[in-house]
Parts: sequence; C-alpha cells; structure tokens
Amino acid sequence: MSRALVICGATGKQGGAVIKHLLQQNNANDFEILAVTRNAASASAQRLLSTAPARIKLLQGDLLSPAALFQTAKQLTKSPIWGVFGVQVAIGSGSEVAEGKGLVDAALAAGVSLFVYTSVDRHGESDSFTNPTPIPHFAAKHAIEHHLVDKAPSKNMAWTILRPVAFMENLTDNYFGRVFIKCWDMAVRDKPLQLVAVSDIGFFAGEAFLKPDEYKGRAISLAGDELTLTQASEVFAAKTGGATLPTTNGVFPWLLMKLMKDLGVMFRWFYDQGYAVDIPALRKVNPGLKDFGTWLETESDFADKIKGAAKR
Repeated sequence: MSRALVICGATGKQGGAVIKHLLQQNNANDFEILAVTRNAASASAQRLLSTAPARIKLLQGDLLSPAALFQTAKQLTKSPIWGVFGVQVAIGSGSEVAEGKGLVDAALAAGVSLFVYTSVDRHGESDSFTNPTPIPHFAAKHAIEHHLVDKAPSKNMAWTILRPVAFMENLTDNYFGRVFIKCWDMAVRDKPLQLVAVSDIGFFAGEAFLKPDEYKGRAISLAGDELTLTQASEVFAAKTGGATLPTTNGVFPWLLMKLMKDLGVMFRWFYDQGYAVDIPALRKVNPGLKDFGTWLETESDFADKIKGAAKR
C-alpha cells in the first residue's frame, strides 16, 4: 500500500537531500512524496518535479498555515499521510517556534504515524535535550523538540529527531562563503568546528522513514568531520592543488556578528562550548559519511576546480 510523505523544505538543502536519498532507494517505491513549496510554479519546484514526476507531487502551502497545508495534501493523494519531514528557516524568520509547533499539531490532527524533525546539535546527544543554549534559533529548535516529544504520545505518533552541526554547504564559492570562513577565523580561532554534509542529513532522515522501528524515539546528532580552520585550509589546498580557502576582510563579518545577535552568539558558542557529536560511532551506522575532503571533491562549489587540478 502506498504511503505519502510530506517533505518540508523540499526545494531547499535539507528537504531536497531527503527526497534525493529516498528516490535512490529501491525499497522506497511505496512512498509518494508530497514536496512542500511556497510556489509550485517556481523554477526550483519545477526542477524538483522533473527529477521524478511519477514519484513527486508539489504541495503548495505555507508552514504558518499547517492545517491548510494538510488539507491540500489530502486532496493531492489517495494514500494515507504516513510521515512528515519537518524543517524551518533557521535565522531571521521570527516565526520558527510557531511554525515548528504548528506543524507538529497539524500532523497529530492528520493522524500522521511518523514525524522526522531536523533540529541542531547542542553539545552532543547527552546534553542537547536539556541545553537550549543562548543562541536564539538553537533555543527555538529546543522548544520544538520538547513540544514534539510531549505531544506525540497523545496520538501514538512516532518521532525521530536529527541534530546536525554546521553545514559544509556554508563554505560556498561566493561572498557568503567567504564571510562564513572569516567569522570562523575571528570567533572560533584555533578550536575545531564540527561540520556535516547536507546529503548525510538526507541519508539519516530517509533511513528514519525506511526503518522506523530502528529510528523511532531516537534523537541523533550528526557530523561528518571536525577540523580547525587551519586543518580545513590544509585539506582545501591539498584537494585543489594549492589554492587558498577563500575569505574576506574582517570589517563586514565583524559588523554582522555584532548586529545579528543570532550569528554573533552562535560563533561565540562555537568557541566556548561547541558541538559534540561522536563521529566514529556515526560512521559505523553510515560508512559513507562524508568528511570535509570527500565533500569538497564530490558536492562542493569547488568540485570542478578540484577535478581540473587532478587532471593537471
């Protein structure tokens, strides 16, 4: 019997990675993917649909109106809405808690069987549930986690919480990526920072749907590598044939961390406390977990440059 999955953030990094992983698995053919998008006519939504038109349906809606979203979902499919992947915009939305809690409540009302929520690591699996941190968007995710865990038993909805660390995808080949590197340099200094490839978030979220008995009731922190900026720079140089990790001057990044409380507090927390994922244990579950070098070669903005360097 076919089952429908509501995948939030479908045209974004995490939701897109979940969909990609599911489409690659032969044992996921009974899942009908309802890909949530604010605009089904957008270029990004149409590109997603074109990857698997027989498996994907575009679900247009707003996470601030989750009840309406599920009403539309039920009109799109004859299959029961069995699972939900929940993710919210991290910084700047101002509505993350409302969106997250509202999505949980709407899923409960719709009779969803499994809710997979992607949150953030807050110093390891032993500390994260009790440690909201002073970072506003980390604290928002902490509040959503508690709401999910508290409310899910009322309707026998199973849950899985994934807690990724900083995304490797923050290291883009543009000004945003240069600013991230400079903030890392100024705030974290010689301490290591844990990073994860978004595709590995997709792996674990997809596996949670495919193996619910194995993943339900678990909160799993996710990281694929841990490096100082010096170590990251050395890996980058080795992969690119001696290129320097792109950065920028410190004026704008410094102002950004001062003016944006979320950003400044987060980078200070990276130095003072930081993530604490057990990466070797995680790699036993997913031997293909990407370290920084592998991600650079296969999925980064610099992959073509690295291929060119290898040919020379």
